[in-house]
Amino acid sequence: MKKIICLTLSVLFCSCFISAQALTARSAADESAKEDTADDSIKYIKSNINKLSDPAEKRALYAFLGALQEQRALFDDARDSYAAAAAIAAGDAPGMPVKSSEQLVLDAVRCALSSGDSATADSYLNSAVRNSKDSTIQAYIKLYALWSSLCRAENSDDLAEPVIMLKTYAVLPSMVPVKPSVLLTLWYITGDDTYADSLRKEFPLSLETGIVTGTVQQLPAPFWYFVPRKTGAQPELVMDAGDTAAAADTADSAKSAAADDVPADVQKPKKLQMGLFREKANADSLVAALTDKGFKPYITTETRASGTTYYIVVIDEADKSLEDNLKTAGFEFCPIF
Repeated sequence: MKKIICLTLSVLFCSCFISAQALTARSAADESAKEDTADDSIKYIKSNINKLSDPAEKRALYAFLGALQEQRALFDDARDSYAAAAAIAAGDAPGMPVKSSEQLVLDAVRCALSSGDSATADSYLNSAVRNSKDSTIQAYIKLYALWSSLCRAENSDDLAEPVIMLKTYAVLPSMVPVKPSVLLTLWYITGDDTYADSLRKEFPLSLETGIVTGTVQQLPAPFWYFVPRKTGAQPELVMDAGDTAAAADTADSAKSAAADDVPADVQKPKKLQMGLFREKANADSLVAALTDKGFKPYITTETRASGTTYYIVVIDEADKSLEDNLKTAGFEFCPIF
């Protein structure tokens, strides 16, 4: 009898041990795909990430979590997840996207910028990543540093120096890896179609060209709401610059939690965010432009932990036709679920 009990306990112990060992970043990501919504997928990963003992597996799952959170516009959470992944000294996990720690730091920077946190973005950019020997990483460091300065711009007068830098970057061989984003940024803040023409000519298949031509319907990242435009600059269509590689990584990593897998009642947005500003005058200007086109916008406020109050222009979602009408009128927006 004792032998049977001991054998049974041994089998149970081995089964639990094997089960614990079987949990990997890949298996956790696959299991999260079985959840009903993207938010449930995030909760699943959060509840299991500390069960991973192997540094490489934990690092990969943090990076995957960051991608999901970024897709759901949880930029502060995504920033922290990417930073947590970058802080783990380990290699890549089998079956997961390959990313260097430097790339993960840049992911964290991008998310910090998307939430208007230029101070944190700058602190990451001034970390060890600044000493990178990778020329592409260095190009992104320069681009993101300039985007950070744009986030701090208060009005169109503050754009003079950044525009000069962007024009310089547009012709530097070392900045070729980010040239599409540089040209799109110039087009956005100046309204000069010369930059859109350059995109069409030099990078016809790029995401940025798709944004300029309107063939890519990608929601705008909040980063752009923090950037003023030069007086009179009114590009017809403004979407997320981002970077093609980052967008592809996010899409691949979060494929399991794509909007198509979310129930219809969860997908339906309650409001449409038309813009987010630090200056109320800019919010008032957008409200006036929207009202002039027959829409019914209003302003809400949000005070961040930093103490800064932002003015958010929103429109209550009625039906899908509203989104179509806004696009036709040339307005960008982000749905609020």
